[in-house]
Amino acid sequence: MASIAAGLPATALSQEPAVWAVTAGLMLAAFAVMVLRGVPAGRLLVVFRFGRVVAVKDAGLAVVIPGVHRVVPVPAGSAYLDLLWLEAVTRDGVAVTVNCAALASVRDPVAYALSQDPPNSALITIAETEIRRYVGEHDLLDLSELSGDERRELSAAISDRTGAWGAEITLIDFSRVEIRLRKDLARWAEGFAARARQASRQGGWTP
Repeated sequence: MASIAAGLPATALSQEPAVWAVTAGLMLAAFAVMVLRGVPAGRLLVVFRFGRVVAVKDAGLAVVIPGVHRVVPVPAGSAYLDLLWLEAVTRDGVAVTVNCAALASVRDPVAYALSQDPPNSALITIAETEIRRYVGEHDLLDLSELSGDERRELSAAISDRTGAWGAEITLIDFSRVEIRLRKDLARWAEGFAARARQASRQGGWTP
């Protein structure tokens, strides 16, 4: 009995390395779960360390240390924005409602992450403002025949205002233009006819 009791401490000591190995493994696993952040496809992760940008991570795994790093997810690639039921008045005085589709993308993920306000909402607001301005500078007939250069010009005007947030519009297209009131159409038709008669008298155009 004495020999058995004397052997117990030796057995316990022989098991200690295994216990420590399991404990260390569990701690490493827990640490990995805490610091490894998955970045999904279609996203970027801007990593800040004490307020300074240290990395922009693509899809995959990123090391993020709690209390040291702050991360901001940023959309990658392009996405369509629906700009619907925008009310505007054309240069020749016709009240219209327009629907547009815009292709938006992030060209500077760091600037996007540093922006204070939600860039997507601000981008939509600016795009709607620029579209209304554009409609006001064109006659009704012009809106049905927008050239590629004109669409790129409108996209550039929006991107000039959103560039500080790292966002841009690379394409915009008018999918629908509706005349809201019949009297507006009648007023436009009268003005069109008057312009046609004047051009005909001047010998410049015959309708």
